[in-house]
Amino acid sequence: MNEHANIEQANIEHTNMNETLQKTKRVINAIAERGSILIAFSGGVDSSVLASVAKESGADVLAVTADSELLGHRGLRDAIKMADEIGVKHEVFNFEILRKKEFVENPNNRCYHCKKYLIQELAEIASRNRIETIADGTNITDIAGDRPGYAAIMDAGVFTPFVDFDLGKPEIREIARHFGLSVADVPSESCLATRVPSGTEITVKRLSRIEDAESVLRSQGFCGVRVRDHGHLACVEVQSGDAERFRVVQEDVVAAFAQIGFDRVVLSWLRSGTR
Repeated sequence: MNEHANIEQANIEHTNMNETLQKTKRVINAIAERGSILIAFSGGVDSSVLASVAKESGADVLAVTADSELLGHRGLRDAIKMADEIGVKHEVFNFEILRKKEFVENPNNRCYHCKKYLIQELAEIASRNRIETIADGTNITDIAGDRPGYAAIMDAGVFTPFVDFDLGKPEIREIARHFGLSVADVPSESCLATRVPSGTEITVKRLSRIEDAESVLRSQGFCGVRVRDHGHLACVEVQSGDAERFRVVQEDVVAAFAQIGFDRVVLSWLRSGTR
């Protein structure tokens, strides 16, 4: 790339960042107008950025994390760590979603039921804290395609400022870098139930072994991994650039997975937007 092209690219990036920051200011102003806000907080990049801009607004911010088998032990630790890093009030509650039959049966609209019950719990916490606005970090990248969880969010009237002000995942990451958040470039995560094929019952045992299997992969240095549970078969999804490295440690991974309960392991790779 020649010097002229470098300058042109830098100008484009500068313009794009200015547009992103303008959108961010609109989000900050919209939150400030509400005075107080409860944020559904997973500790991922979306909810962390939302908590950061909410804090910037001067509003009274409460980040709330639903502790359940869907989040896992690591997910809860990450959420607590991020809330502390951002410096917002943080509340964790026990989310007993596995008591809900319509979720456990794992239909195609499983996420709708999960979000519906989650929002009900958040509404009770908001009421106790005299907070009128519940907010979620869903962005415009998230709502492409069939998203039952987003349908539940819309039905409940949850505030989604990143959607309202047209912010997508790349911009969210730019804002995270602007705020210096450690989660800025961490691969996106999703709840452990997304690893279970629709129609297969979601159980504590199944979620636990998925979490254990993904921990094995992280111990081998992989990040942003998924282990899809197909009974005795584990479908391992890694970042596309990690496929060759996975083959180097595949024998060790297969042995560890056998101890967890997977007799066979096949390799795939993560696609953009995978949950």
